[in-house]
Amino acid sequence: MAKKATRKNAPRRPARAAGGAALTAWFCYALTTVVLALGVTWALYAQADYGYSFWYKTLDIDRHIEQYGPLNRFQRPDFEALDARHHVALFHQIRVAVHDGGEGLASIRYPDRQGTSVTLLRPAEVQHLRDVAHLIDSGRWALAVAFLAWLPLAAWVARRPPPDWRRRALVAVTPLLAMVVWLLVSGPEAVFYQFHIWLFPADHEWFFYWQDSLMSTLMKAPVLFGGIAVVLVGGTLVLTPLFYRGGLWLIGRLRRDPL
Repeated sequence: MAKKATRKNAPRRPARAAGGAALTAWFCYALTTVVLALGVTWALYAQADYGYSFWYKTLDIDRHIEQYGPLNRFQRPDFEALDARHHVALFHQIRVAVHDGGEGLASIRYPDRQGTSVTLLRPAEVQHLRDVAHLIDSGRWALAVAFLAWLPLAAWVARRPPPDWRRRALVAVTPLLAMVVWLLVSGPEAVFYQFHIWLFPADHEWFFYWQDSLMSTLMKAPVLFGGIAVVLVGGTLVLTPLFYRGGLWLIGRLRRDPL
């Protein structure tokens, strides 16, 4: 006669497998909250034109334009004659166009000293900024996926005991440490350029000398992007714990008070 299965003799899930599942759940959830935090920070900062007015003064972009504007080798005269208000407005137009799929980039213009309208961007610059626009569109999709996965992953984590803090620290610190070592060994500029190689088509121009590009001159590239990156990292560090704890709190509330 077959024995009735009891809780005592029922097969148990191996502790190592259970710990691995818990660690996987935690890692997926933690990564999702980082993506959400970065995406929200990016979206909010974009609405403020990435703080360009602040960086314009802080990084002496006006002096940079005065130095390199007259040296432009592609018949873009008198860019240095514009005041700060015009420079900020041109950056705003670029930002709006890039966040609108690249529409309108080729039509951005500025007046020279005689009042003649001058096209700001060369075709290669327009193509690069359209590549950036496509990258931003991909980022929006990633943010949408992260938002949809946020609470289901929080529920997955909540159903399991938390992994050992040492294992969590190892999983979290290893990629961060690798990035820090890369930055220290190669330097921020080399890392910035390497990401461009990975992210943009090989046959599309993405490196522009200041003498060849009013876009790069206006942005004092890549210096401006360093300042923007600091704000994005800071915002991500602030928002990540809020999304992490907020997701678990919402799952706890739903369990106590189901809809």
